[in-house]
Amino acid sequence: MAFFRDAVTLLGLLRAAFREFKKNEPLRMAAATAFFTTFALPAILIILIQIFGLIMGRRAIGQQLFTGLTDILGPNAVEEMRATLRNVRLLTQSWYIAAAVFLFLLFVATTLFKVIRDSLNQLWSIRVREGVGLKFQLRQRGRSFVAILIAGILFLAVLLAEGLISLLPEKVVFLVRLLKQLISIAAATAWFTIVFKYIADGYTSWKPTIAGAFFTGLLFTLGKMILGVLLSYSTIKNIYATSTSFVLLLLFVFYCSFMFYYGACFLKVWAVHKQKPIIPHRHAMKYKLSLVE
Repeated sequence: MAFFRDAVTLLGLLRAAFREFKKNEPLRMAAATAFFTTFALPAILIILIQIFGLIMGRRAIGQQLFTGLTDILGPNAVEEMRATLRNVRLLTQSWYIAAAVFLFLLFVATTLFKVIRDSLNQLWSIRVREGVGLKFQLRQRGRSFVAILIAGILFLAVLLAEGLISLLPEKVVFLVRLLKQLISIAAATAWFTIVFKYIADGYTSWKPTIAGAFFTGLLFTLGKMILGVLLSYSTIKNIYATSTSFVLLLLFVFYCSFMFYYGACFLKVWAVHKQKPIIPHRHAMKYKLSLVE
């Protein structure tokens, strides 16, 4: 009996989250995030390769990152990213040009997180107070930079874990696939927890944050599987020709953004349900929209 009661409660929360989601123009929000990601992703990859390459070697870290991205985005999209990175490398012949390019790429990469932060603030009805200075802006950029580094660490950890799992005998192929999906969900949950907790301008309690991140991680992993199957059998290549890889990247990021923002709405209603609502930071405030006749 308790199971059915909990199921009904969960269904009600999912509906409430969808209503909250729908009134915030999710198509526009996800499309804007996907657009910025297409410009920020090469910059993020270059930053990760430059930083982690100091420890593991640039060639090795680049190979690992591109191998993992190939499984998600396909070889054509990854090859275009490789070409972009090669073109950027040609510009960095001297140290001062390399430093200027790195700062520009860092600005582009962290701007994506500003878009995400503004969207989360809108979904959670939070607004930054006027008059925040340069120190606040730099601190926010710093948080975004740390989030990028953590994303790289998680991505590499997933690749390492999947490589170890692949060593299992072929007779347990079902177990191998299951473990890979569980690892993907765990990594996505950890990543979304960090973004929900530290990127937006609202304070969220740990339990609602983890619950919302886990729900979002499930949607992300499920969507990655479904999109992979659908796109492999679709005729999109015949429609968009040479632009196919770019369109596939946009489509994948659009779906991920869509599910991410729905997960943020679920976190909001779940937090209220648990009587631990999202509280704005001291530099922000809650707001409420109302109709004026």
